[in-house]
Amino acid sequence: MLEIRPIGTANLPDAARLCLAGATPGDRPRAFTRDVEVDCTRCKLGLLFEGFAEGVRCYAAYNAGMLVGYLETHPEARAPAPIQGAGCTVIGCLRVPEAHARAEVESALIEHAANAIGAGGGLAVIGREKDWSTLGFETVEREASEVISDERVLWWRSTGGEAPALIPIDRALPRVAGRVRVDLFTSDRCPWDRYVTDLVRGVVERMRDVVVFETDCSDRREIVRTGVVSAVAVNGTFQPWFRPHHLPDDHQIRRTIEAAS
Repeated sequence: MLEIRPIGTANLPDAARLCLAGATPGDRPRAFTRDVEVDCTRCKLGLLFEGFAEGVRCYAAYNAGMLVGYLETHPEARAPAPIQGAGCTVIGCLRVPEAHARAEVESALIEHAANAIGAGGGLAVIGREKDWSTLGFETVEREASEVISDERVLWWRSTGGEAPALIPIDRALPRVAGRVRVDLFTSDRCPWDRYVTDLVRGVVERMRDVVVFETDCSDRREIVRTGVVSAVAVNGTFQPWFRPHHLPDDHQIRRTIEAAS
């Protein structure tokens, strides 16, 4: 029988377990070592724990005691997503690894979260590939994302509140004469996001004629300013290196930067 429980101190590790779930251990890149996993997981859990006092809520779905799904929600004022709108609650993560259970578990988690926020608000989420209409959401805004040939869609499920809006993307990343400019928009919201930015950082440290600008998007103020959360831009062009895109490796990162020089 499916059971939804809030994430608290006792089961906090469950907030990160499904982030890293795959069909086999081989699904992970070779560079994603045990040490990397521990570091990335620690940062995500630390960020969540700090947010509990400010309204961050996480829910885990269990089937016969086994963890099968996870959902986290954030008040708009500290949401790890470029969404703005007074009173809205932003979904930061929804994860159900097993495809055969996805419809049931996702629906149960979303219903639980919607009931928890009550009247006068609603749930918002940015989708890039997923169709959220089956979970009671409607599209309120659609536009080009930071990545070329990609789009971001703002989905909204109202519980009586007004629909939010997307925060515009700041694309003003001027080139640096004689150097390749690499912008890292870092965040601890997801272990995979942290893995990618750490990987890029490691590559550029070994390269010449590269200048790096880092923006900490674990800080909500930077999300509002930039309109992105986790991203890498090379000479102003945002790269498709974060999920749902394929994760890069060292060689792809180096080739991209060399081609921009």
